Amino acid sequence: MIRSIIKLVLLLALIAIAPFLIDEKGYILVAMGDLTYELTVVSAILLMVLASFIFAFLFWGSRIGFKFTSSAWRKLAFSNKAKAKREFQKGIGAYLLGDYKQAEELMAKCAEHSDMTNSAWLVAASAANKLGESAKTANYLKFIAQHPQAQENFSFETLLVAGRLNLDDKQFSKARALLDENHKLIGHDGRLLGLDIEINIHESKFEQATELIKTARKDKHLDRDKITDWEVRAFSGYFIELIQTSSVEAVAKYYKALSRKERQSEGIVLAYANCLIANGLVTNLENLVLPLIKKDASISFINAVKQLPIQNSEHIIFAVQKLLQKQPENTLWLSALAHLCVANKEYDKAHKAFTSLLKIEQNSDDLQGYAKLLELMGEHQQANRVYQELIAQG
Repeated sequence: MIRSIIKLVLLLALIAIAPFLIDEKGYILVAMGDLTYELTVVSAILLMVLASFIFAFLFWGSRIGFKFTSSAWRKLAFSNKAKAKREFQKGIGAYLLGDYKQAEELMAKCAEHSDMTNSAWLVAASAANKLGESAKTANYLKFIAQHPQAQENFSFETLLVAGRLNLDDKQFSKARALLDENHKLIGHDGRLLGLDIEINIHESKFEQATELIKTARKDKHLDRDKITDWEVRAFSGYFIELIQTSSVEAVAKYYKALSRKERQSEGIVLAYANCLIANGLVTNLENLVLPLIKKDASISFINAVKQLPIQNSEHIIFAVQKLLQKQPENTLWLSALAHLCVANKEYDKAHKAFTSLLKIEQNSDDLQGYAKLLELMGEHQQANRVYQELIAQG
């Protein structure tokens, strides 16, 4: 580039000097219609150079002006999006740090201009929900339902979170409407089944919930304890409906008609046990629960069994003792043994179990059970000390 400029300058210089070298100025005639311009070679060159400088200046100025206006336009056009992005990031940080008030304000502020409209309003709704502001939560969810950009980016996760927030605020009709509206669009996998089950239980549609639970059990990604919780609530409600419309015998008939796998499901067994207890039928509780007393039983199931008024539970106690032979310091089974022995009036065995348990771990339920045992054994002074320890723990 530099070489080309130097060559051009030398050529122009040679043309300018040539007339002087031959002692002749040299003339250039420019004719335009009836007009004729006569210029010397030197003046023509000077005009060309001047014109070149003017053209270069105008070109340089136009480029700078274009860059300036382009940059200003981009800043003007995208400043809202850039600001929304910063506010979104700050809002997420505030939410994670537990500052729900600031998180709600930032997310509500940036939602309109954010590329993640749904996420911004969902976080704002969740923050309002954690602050106990149900009206604001409902309002943010309403924005998602009405805003065109939010609808365009509607996702499976949006449905789940929005539905869950509606459930938390006891807006069951809105949760149902949201689910029904998007049911065909999104499909029916495990998480959506869970939401559908929850809504049916809250709507007291227990039979529908039990049918959905059968499908949910096939999904390996769903939490086992969550399925057990659904089973207890759905089947308990359905059993109550059967008793109200028919009789306790109808519940027993329904339970016997279930598949072997369903009769060994922890949630269904607990629901049936609660139904029998509510109607004063406690004599067969041991036979009902015993098949599920095994090493892979869930913590929630064992804790529930501890509270059942099982009469003559020798076989269950024996099964728990066998498990403790392999795991003598297992606090779950030690606690189960202690509580079951109290219910079965085997106080000495219960005292030994509580003593071993409380050396390893102390929680309020076991301390209360131990205090109750001491009272039954007539050791009231020691029982009072345990109660005082419970009060001190708060």
